[in-house]
Amino acid sequence: MKIQDLIKNIHKGSKHLGTFTLHELFQFASSRSFNGIAVAKENGKEYYLAFLAGEAEGAIYIDDKGTEYSDKAAKMISGTEQFEFYEITPDIVETIVMRCRIFEKTHLKKSIPSVIHDLLDNIVRGSKYVGIFTLHELFDVTSSHRSNGIAVAKVNERENYLAFIDGEAEGAIYIDDKGSLYSDKAVMMISGNEQFEFYDVKPDIVDAVVMGSRIFEKTHLKKSLPSLIPEIGKKSEGMGVLTLTLKRDSIPQNGLSVTIRSEGRIYGNDITTDEGTVSFKLAHGKYSCIVMDRSQNITTFYISFDVSHSKILLDLNAKNL
Repeated sequence: MKIQDLIKNIHKGSKHLGTFTLHELFQFASSRSFNGIAVAKENGKEYYLAFLAGEAEGAIYIDDKGTEYSDKAAKMISGTEQFEFYEITPDIVETIVMRCRIFEKTHLKKSIPSVIHDLLDNIVRGSKYVGIFTLHELFDVTSSHRSNGIAVAKVNERENYLAFIDGEAEGAIYIDDKGSLYSDKAVMMISGNEQFEFYDVKPDIVDAVVMGSRIFEKTHLKKSLPSLIPEIGKKSEGMGVLTLTLKRDSIPQNGLSVTIRSEGRIYGNDITTDEGTVSFKLAHGKYSCIVMDRSQNITTFYISFDVSHSKILLDLNAKNL
């Protein structure tokens, strides 16, 4: 049997788990490590995604001109489709994936940010503008008025969104040209130096945003606030510019998210350049350096910054101390 005939019929009789946008599908499948097939059909076009342990591992695209497999099929997905998801045993899914394995998963994940961006952009465009605030001011204003709404900060093609319900930050989304992050991982991309525009939004709409981006560790966000407030009477410490270079197998790694923390506070967050470097203006001291790659894998380094250690090379293959 041809693979396209197999996949067209294999989900029939299987348990239907729901209808999802591409973004919702990724969130749902990964939440419980589902195995199954997602199917979208529109205007004579058919899209199939095969999931193993919650990850999209295979793709097939069919239209009247023929069939595409693997990365070529993944590229045909715009992100606006509605997918029907069916639970199927992993051995059957694996059989399909053997013929249509996705190697460049960024093809899929890059289609999600544009859809999410457009959705959020439409929400704030139709909502009442309240004002522009620092992160500290934003928390004060929203909590004092028990506000429901969306806060947006945009800097150099990087977008941070915070969703507030009853004055509390409940959801977080981060978008850049590499992809998107949600929930606690999105919070880690907030340095505390951003300027947020806040919009009043209906609670039911904010609830819908929070469903796919809920913050579970709220201390990640609130611990960044004290670093924004000067400590009265504290003795001045040595300051300088810390430059980090991140490599793997001697190759500079660009596009990595780097967050600098100390004693629970976030002191900086940035993305590595093509040379694999990133710089922060900091007081001398000991810091945790949290590195997140494009696959959202996190590596933590512990560094000491002073005059003699202002340029530090971090090897992502090295075992962390």
